[in-house]
Amino acid sequence: MSDLAERRRSAKPNGRALVATAFLIIALALYAAAAVTLAESLPSHQLVQGIYIAAAGLLWVWPAIRLIRWASRRH
Repeated sequence: MSDLAERRRSAKPNGRALVATAFLIIALALYAAAAVTLAESLPSHQLVQGIYIAAAGLLWVWPAIRLIRWASRRH
């Protein structure tokens, strides 16, 4: 049996990954709704909208990385 197959067979499910996945899906949906709502109140100036889109598009990455790192740790 190959090493990869052996590791898959002996791998235990990670409960943190399930919790993190569910939380990330819900949090991103709420974040997207809030970002769209806030974007509607911005002035229609292209520079303002461009900066906001860039910031809102990247702002969620840092918390998501921390959550994924937490989920991938073993007890």
